Amino acid sequence: ITSSNDYFFPLAFPIIYAFLIVCVWLYLRVRRAQPRDTRTLLYHALEDLKQVLDNDLDPFERRELVGELRQVLNQASDVNELNLAKAILNFVQAEETRVARAPNQIERAWLWVKFVAARWPPRRTFKWLLAAGLAIAGVNALFQLGALWGWLAGAFNGVQLPSFVITNGKSEYAIDDPTLLLIYQVANIVTGALMGIAAALLILGKERRALRLGTLALVLSLTIVNLLTFYFSQLYAISVALAQLVLLTGASLYRWRFIINK
Repeated sequence: ITSSNDYFFPLAFPIIYAFLIVCVWLYLRVRRAQPRDTRTLLYHALEDLKQVLDNDLDPFERRELVGELRQVLNQASDVNELNLAKAILNFVQAEETRVARAPNQIERAWLWVKFVAARWPPRRTFKWLLAAGLAIAGVNALFQLGALWGWLAGAFNGVQLPSFVITNGKSEYAIDDPTLLLIYQVANIVTGALMGIAAALLILGKERRALRLGTLALVLSLTIVNLLTFYFSQLYAISVALAQLVLLTGASLYRWRFIINK
C-alpha cells in the first residue's frame, strides 16, 4: 500500500505542522485559563513553602516563587495579603536553597538544566547572542527582498517565471502560482524585518520594546509563515522552525531573568 500511494504530498507537512501548532495553542489556552489573582498566587506560594521547609526548593523554583510574591506585593490591595506576602518573601530570601535527598540521574540532569538556565549566560553575553540571532533573521529578509525585486522586475517585463519545484523523497512537484510565491516572500520579508529591528533595539538598550517586537515576529513566523515554509521546503524547514523556536525560548528566558524578576 505504501509503495503505491504517495502519502507525503506537498500539503502533508504543513498539515502536520498546523496540527502541532493547534495542540500547543490549546495547551497554552488551558494553562492561561487558570486564575492568577493575588489570592491564587499566595496559595501557590504557601504550597511551595513546603519545599522550602523540606530544603527541596531548587534555584529555578525559588526564583519563580520570589517573582510570584513580588507580583502580590505590586498588585494586592488587601493589607493582610500584603503582610503575608512580605513575610513569606523575607523568609524565602533568607533561606539557602538546598536539596534534601539525592536525586536520580534524570532529576539531576533536569536540576542542572534549570540551574544553568537561571544563571547562565550573563546578561551582556545573553543579550548579544539574542541580538545576533535576530540580526541573522534580518539579513535573511534582505536576501528575500532582493529575490522579490527580481521577481517583480521579471513580472513587469513580461518574463515568464520558472516553476518552483518541490522535492519530497523521490517525488517532485512543480508550483507556478505567482500569488502563493509572492505571499511567501512578502511574509518572510515582514517577519525578518521585524526581527532585524528588534535586534537593533536590543543593542540600543531598549530591551522591553525589542523583546515584544522580536517575540511577535517569531510567533508570526512559527505559526503562519512556516506553514508556507514547510510547503515549499518540506523537511528542510525543520531546521528553520527549530532555530526560531530556540530564539523564542531565549527571548522568553531573557525576559523572565532580567525584566520580570529583576
